[in-house]
Amino acid sequence: MSKLVLTHDGAVIKEFVLDKERLTIGRKPGNDIHIDDPTISGEHAAILMLQHAYVEDLNSTNGTSLNGKPVTKRQLTNGDLIKIGRHEFKFIDENVNEFERTVMISPQQSKKDVIEPPKKYQVSIVSGPKSGEVITLNKPYTTLGSPGGQVAVIAKRGSKYYLMPMSGTINAKPPLLNNTAIGVKSELLSSGDRIEVSGTQLEFQEQC
Repeated sequence: MSKLVLTHDGAVIKEFVLDKERLTIGRKPGNDIHIDDPTISGEHAAILMLQHAYVEDLNSTNGTSLNGKPVTKRQLTNGDLIKIGRHEFKFIDENVNEFERTVMISPQQSKKDVIEPPKKYQVSIVSGPKSGEVITLNKPYTTLGSPGGQVAVIAKRGSKYYLMPMSGTINAKPPLLNNTAIGVKSELLSSGDRIEVSGTQLEFQEQC
C-alpha cells in the first residue's frame, strides 16, 4: 500500500498510509494529515488515490511543489517529493516492484476453473443535447461534468468502478447517484445506476 513519509529539516516525523480515496493536508485539525505550521493553509492540498495517485493543491496561499516545481494537480510516482510549507512528504509506492501474477491452468482443471476476461462498462447519456451518446470507461479515470460547475470522476480500481466528486467551484452542488447526493467518499457503482452531473443524467451499464 502507498504511503507518505513526512519530514522537516531532513528529519523523519511520521509515516501516513494512504488508505482512503482522498486525504487532505492542512493546518486545521479536521484534515486527515494535520500540520501545525503557519506557512500551511487551513486546507492546503489533497492526495487522491484513484487508479493512480495524484497530488492536488487546494488554492493554498503558499502553493504546493512537486520535485521542486509548483503544481496544481499532478500524478505521483514512486519517490516523488511534495513540499508543503516548511514540510516535505516523500511518496512511497510499495506496489511499484510487484509483478502481475500469471495464473497457470492445469489439464486436470475443469472448464469452470478457466478465468473469464473482466467485464467492461460504459456510461450512456440519457438526457440533454447529447442524449444517446456512449462514454466507454477504458481509462483509469473518466471525468464527467463541466469545469467551473459540478464535476465527478468515475475511477476504475481493479475490476470495480467508483463515482467520486471532484473540485469544481466552491458552491457547486454534489453529483447525484440514484437521486441521492454523494459525499466526499467514493461510491461503488453497479450496472443500471443513474448518475446526474450538471443537470445531465447518465446510466452506468455493462457493455454487451
